Amino acid sequence: MDTDAFKILEGCKRTGDGRLIVAETALAQLEYDADGLTAIIAGKQHYYLRRDGRNLPVITYDNGPDYFEEGLTRALVDGRIGYYDRQLQPAFAARFDWGWPFKDGIAEVCQGCAPGKPDPGGHTAIEGGKHYRIDRQGNILP
Repeated sequence: MDTDAFKILEGCKRTGDGRLIVAETALAQLEYDADGLTAIIAGKQHYYLRRDGRNLPVITYDNGPDYFEEGLTRALVDGRIGYYDRQLQPAFAARFDWGWPFKDGIAEVCQGCAPGKPDPGGHTAIEGGKHYRIDRQGNILP
């Protein structure tokens, strides 16, 4: 990853519990997409950030913040995976040990699963647990 591309933002800090506080002066320096979002990294944690300072710590995927698939991104909140919209609002309560992106309105999730050992390319398989599918409201599908 090219660290020269990163800009240091003065007036930002992470609290002990991982919350991000971004100064208004720093918010004004950032470039936002059409939805009013930008992605930043603090420490080793990726965040999506809105112009008003609201932010969401999202999982790292392909060495960056998780993508929005079908309008939702994945975030680890209190040790659970949840899905969030572009307003950084939860689609439903974060309650899974892991979850994959939505495709055609369905996502695979699991309970009791855990990351395995990373392969030589740095990819980590999710192992064990009970896997099932959910819809965009978090309902378990048959």
